[in-house]
Amino acid sequence: MADFNKGQIFLDIAAVNYYSSKPKYFIAMSNADYDDDIIVCFVMNTEHRTDKYRLGCNKDYRRFIIEPGTFPFVTEHTSIMLLRESFYKYSEMYGDTIKLLDVAEDLMVRQIRNCIDWNNLSAKATRLIKDSF
Repeated sequence: MADFNKGQIFLDIAAVNYYSSKPKYFIAMSNADYDDDIIVCFVMNTEHRTDKYRLGCNKDYRRFIIEPGTFPFVTEHTSIMLLRESFYKYSEMYGDTIKLLDVAEDLMVRQIRNCIDWNNLSAKATRLIKDSF
């Protein structure tokens, strides 16, 4: 078993988007053992278009929708955005700006993995995710 496991959800207090720094939730999709190991993650965003998407996999839209209460901090429908991956080093998980939260059940992590359109991810992300399953 790895030191850092796929399915780990964390809050990055200093996450940066195009315009500013704003706290963001992420879910890890790969394992890590050593400080320099790379972790592939997807961002989690509040989903306001519940009329357009269904719970679970929405592969055509590259998102996985979870319902409120799936995790204690999820109070509204939430999209796990599968369009673009983010990379973190395992050593960053010890930083002051990262807060480790829950770990998703293996079944959910596998459902998210099966929802990924591999043509949209980098070869590096694809390899790291597939090696973790």
